Amino acid sequence: MKKWAARISAFLFVLSLSSFCFGNCSSITSRAQSSPFVLPIVKRDSLLNGLHLITLEQHGTGNVAAHLRINSGGLFDLAGKGGLAEMTVAMLPKGCTGLTAKNVAETVEQSGLSVGLSAGWDSTDIVMSGPVDSLETIFDLMGRLLMTPSFDQKEFEALKAARLAELTSVDKDDSILVKRKAVEAVFGSHPFGRLSQGSAESIGQITRQDLIYFHTRYYLANNSELAVTGEVTADQVTRLARTKLGAWKKGDKIPPTFKSNEPPASRKIIVLDRSDSEKAIATVAQIGLSRRAEDYFAAMIMTDLLGQQLTKAAAAHAGTSIQTELEARFLAGPMILNIKSTADDLPANIDSVLDAMTAIQSAQPASDLVEAAKGRLIASLAERLKTPAGTAAAILDIETFGLGRDYMITYADRVNAVAPSDIQRAAQSYLKPKSVTVVIAGPASKLEAPMKKIGTVVIQK
Repeated sequence: MKKWAARISAFLFVLSLSSFCFGNCSSITSRAQSSPFVLPIVKRDSLLNGLHLITLEQHGTGNVAAHLRINSGGLFDLAGKGGLAEMTVAMLPKGCTGLTAKNVAETVEQSGLSVGLSAGWDSTDIVMSGPVDSLETIFDLMGRLLMTPSFDQKEFEALKAARLAELTSVDKDDSILVKRKAVEAVFGSHPFGRLSQGSAESIGQITRQDLIYFHTRYYLANNSELAVTGEVTADQVTRLARTKLGAWKKGDKIPPTFKSNEPPASRKIIVLDRSDSEKAIATVAQIGLSRRAEDYFAAMIMTDLLGQQLTKAAAAHAGTSIQTELEARFLAGPMILNIKSTADDLPANIDSVLDAMTAIQSAQPASDLVEAAKGRLIASLAERLKTPAGTAAAILDIETFGLGRDYMITYADRVNAVAPSDIQRAAQSYLKPKSVTVVIAGPASKLEAPMKKIGTVVIQK
């Protein structure tokens, strides 16, 4: 029965393509028939204020979820006030017109709701879910919190104190500290030259007025999408959205126009001296790529292959781990490799990282390794689409990054079209083994001499 449901869902999705495709819809329909994913039925509408509505009807689930995506996040934090986007969204349930923080908490509990609030670099997300009879409550509460938050001063001071206590502790964690120092060195004054959550210092600078500014400037209906999933119809979503969100203001959207720094001409190594430690933590960082890059899939497969190679290299040293991070954002963010090992093994581990980067630039990867990496990339999206929440988030990502309405239909074909030569070109374009920044927390007495063979060394106490 489930197989028949999956086939019917895919078929109905193909039939619904005409509601959002432009130009040659017949070619999109043809490609959809070969997609390896069970594609969702997507129904779309919009309000006069520019809010986009996306409904994924999934009857029989007994629950509903609303995921509101605002397409602005930490990238637009005020200078010196990193973490402003996160603080702004965290304050929403602390009260609004007609409801105190206690009232909001009681409504959430009595209605059996779950509420998730987060802010990334490119977006702010508000997710509310609950039983099917809570749909109107979800829309009502979301509308109030979005449009008329009170930003109560006492609630703000309490939240700020809690965040300061949390970050003061986090700032002492060497694994966080080396990463923060690395992105600072790579990006300088660019917004990516800090961590999205900010620091104790930057949170300390944020005022209630800053929250009001951020909310007024970026919380706009025409800068947002609302995806609703579960036991719901598109007609219900449109009706409730008009009633509860139709008065939400629209305004001028601000595009992300920050320019990245030019990569340094040579390697830079910063050693945070931990003279009493036999272990070391290091971050190797450079500028990565945009999520909108045309060779994004080739770059993702390249990163996968690099990670596989470094996992094998780490196995040669007991107690060593090497992790690869590539968070492709609207603008090119950092590519980071995190290393944990003994201080004695760290220089060899960093050499392994640089050698692996150079090797993937110098020769095309073996076809069998490429095919395995393609399979993992396709499987990662398939896994994401297994849940309504994952599907909604994937569709919202398509909107945030402007990936095109046929993105999921053509995904597998585009991944499978990547050739070993494309991966080598991506490596040559993006990897910068000769100009990476390395930040290490470990004993300078053991590390300074061997690290000077790799690049210019600066010791910090």
